Amino acid sequence: MEHLLDLYFELSNEDRVKILRLLERGPANLTAMTRTLGTANQECSRHLSRLSERGLVEKRGDGSYSLTAYGGLTLRLIAGQLFAAGHRDYFKAHTLRRVPDRFVSRMGELQGSRFTEDVWVTFKKVESIFSGAEDYVYMIHDQYLLDILPLGVEALRRGVRLRSIDPLSREPGRRLDGERPHYIGEEDEEYLVKSWEEGRVDARLMSSIDAFLYVSERESVLAFPLLDGSFDYVGFASTDEDMRTFCLDLFNHYWTMGLEPTKERVQETYFARRSLHRAQRQT
Repeated sequence: MEHLLDLYFELSNEDRVKILRLLERGPANLTAMTRTLGTANQECSRHLSRLSERGLVEKRGDGSYSLTAYGGLTLRLIAGQLFAAGHRDYFKAHTLRRVPDRFVSRMGELQGSRFTEDVWVTFKKVESIFSGAEDYVYMIHDQYLLDILPLGVEALRRGVRLRSIDPLSREPGRRLDGERPHYIGEEDEEYLVKSWEEGRVDARLMSSIDAFLYVSERESVLAFPLLDGSFDYVGFASTDEDMRTFCLDLFNHYWTMGLEPTKERVQETYFARRSLHRAQRQT
């Protein structure tokens, strides 16, 4: 415990963290670090001495400094904490309590993402995922997003595979603006059912939805639930490979836990919905 507290004390100084992040890019001498950080030589030297005493950096034979293996490991371990701290207000209002610890410890992989502080931005990113996918789109959602149904059919026609994790108890699909949803044509409805029967559309059911997630081979969107378990769809989006891998792994974790829908559920989802759509078109 003593070593951990000592480490946190050293990391409590912003300049020392900046030095570690700078050395993460490669060795640097005192003059270069002083110029980059905008500090005095004496102050920078003092920080380097403290970091050296804690085994985080070491002085090389040519006078430059570099991270030790322990220093590099420390940066990897605190990456998630730095990400969470940078979005403190978000994580005060949203929870990861049901997300497995092994994914929470990987939060640093999201540091290349962009915060989507507007729900409309999130949904535009979801549309972009469907429009740009060539291989697959995997999704976890708390309700059906009817606005993207036409995009899903277009993706299927391009040969994209769709996998969806849905809640066992679900609300009817809706649009965020409250207007009537855009329905797909009868031909597209038939194609969607055919795709399901051929296995190009697949689904699993979960008793609780722990994340709102859409991921393709190109980009990803991720949002966590509010403290009461509902979603405001504010979160993170990126084309960064690290975040895409994180989202793909998180999806696969829940996919293996999900229940396969019954034949009745499939009929309700696709066949009964078509009858409902037709009836609503006529009203």
